[in-house]
Amino acid sequence: MNTSEIIIIGTAVMLTLGILVVVLVIFQQKEVIQHKLVLRDKDLILQQERLVAILQGQELERKRIAEDLHDEVGAQLSVLKLNLNQLQPLLKTGHNEQEQLKETKDFTDTIIQQLRFISQSLHPQALENLGLSQALDSFCNLMNKNKTVLVDYKDDGNQYPVEKEKALNIYRIVQELINNILKHAQATHVQITYNSSPSVLNITVEDNGNGQLLQSLDISRKKTGSLGLKNIESRLNIIGGTIRYLPGSTGGTIAEIRVENYQTA
Repeated sequence: MNTSEIIIIGTAVMLTLGILVVVLVIFQQKEVIQHKLVLRDKDLILQQERLVAILQGQELERKRIAEDLHDEVGAQLSVLKLNLNQLQPLLKTGHNEQEQLKETKDFTDTIIQQLRFISQSLHPQALENLGLSQALDSFCNLMNKNKTVLVDYKDDGNQYPVEKEKALNIYRIVQELINNILKHAQATHVQITYNSSPSVLNITVEDNGNGQLLQSLDISRKKTGSLGLKNIESRLNIIGGTIRYLPGSTGGTIAEIRVENYQTA
């Protein structure tokens, strides 16, 4: 074997070894990347489980407070109203006693109505008893009695059952959207539209406000402490839903919520 053949063979061996080293390095890097992806997925799952646990804890506490308000404070106010009714025949006339009693009764009615609104907001009993669509309709009726803004509700008449956890999160998202409208939009009217098919649920919340809600949402995204928007996005991540914000036809804002595979199994 001459010198040139030795050089050729040595070069081939070195190239082969070099290729093997490169392949091994690439394979090792691939394993490292896959391991990091697995760890990231596990971390994301853990974070989501923690978030679900936090939200569930909040809901349990809201339910407890709502029940206490209804059972304790609500019952006491009802007794107060009953006592006021019993006092009416005993009052003297001619010194505005009847008028004062009527004002007190009206004020008591207002407190009872506000208490019902707070209790319903904390824990929507209609959601458990009647389902998501009826619960949203009930929420709109309570908002209208509160006379802060006129809220109209319209559904397509379909009564597909919504999975319990998804229904609660969607309800809270709509609540948070209404809160944002009250804070930023200066709206006088809100339209909530509920449309569902066997596979997709769409809910639209449109206001006739000043259009500042879009700008406030953009600002909120840049802030780390924007709990309202963060709660909306967190709840959507849990249920696999999406939301998009669009300028409204009357100068306000449209929020479109979309949730797939929402029905109870």
